[in-house]
Amino acid sequence: MKVTYDANTCIHAGNCVNSLPAVFKVVDGQFMIDQAGASDAEIRQTVADCPSGALQIIETDTPG
Repeated sequence: MKVTYDANTCIHAGNCVNSLPAVFKVVDGQFMIDQAGASDAEIRQTVADCPSGALQIIETDTPG
């Protein structure tokens, strides 16, 4: 799976950063996603909780 982020859709509620700061973070003013920071299940739940829908999951053929 791959997590994508749409900056134009984001309302900056901060749910992702607060829920999984090891995965969703701001580095040097840029939003970053480090999928190695949590399990797929945790990431899927956080993406599902995104109030704006700015975070999406794209299923891939390879795990991770």
